[in-house]
Amino acid sequence: MRLVSARLPRLCPWYRLAYNGLAVLTLLPLLLFKNSLAGEPLLSWSGPLAAFRFALLGAAVWLFWAGAREYDLKVFGGLAQLRSACSFAGSPYAEELRTSGILARVRHPWYGGALLLLWTRTGAFDAAELVTSLVLSLYVLIGVRLEERKLVHVHGDAYRAYQRGTPMLFPVPWRAKGAR
Repeated sequence: MRLVSARLPRLCPWYRLAYNGLAVLTLLPLLLFKNSLAGEPLLSWSGPLAAFRFALLGAAVWLFWAGAREYDLKVFGGLAQLRSACSFAGSPYAEELRTSGILARVRHPWYGGALLLLWTRTGAFDAAELVTSLVLSLYVLIGVRLEERKLVHVHGDAYRAYQRGTPMLFPVPWRAKGAR
């Protein structure tokens, strides 16, 4: 975003919307490829594991719901930027560091929810499903690392302290809320 803001300021308000569109477009070929290779199940969430799968699915839904309560969905989607001047300094990342609600328990609830969803969305994994889940998990993990770098750049020592006291992807249930 800094590069777009500096070199192409008139396109900057469209950056997030274009980014989201490109993300969806790059996932479509992978999903189409996966569906063309459907085969025999290699792994399944059967028997007692089925209950564990549904518990993890519930945790994923909770992480998405709790994150949606803390995030501005218009900013996330890219619609808010269309009505504002755009610069990296004026972006949502430059706002005060938010650590309330679910963000007091986990730094990236949506990334954690996405990982849980990738591995529990289906009851059985064939080779194509397994490879797709692995590739998309890698995509999520790279995304969270890039996000962490961006947030350290913007918030500096405050974010480093937050990193030390708050898990990255999954809340620790036995840990007191906000304990650091």
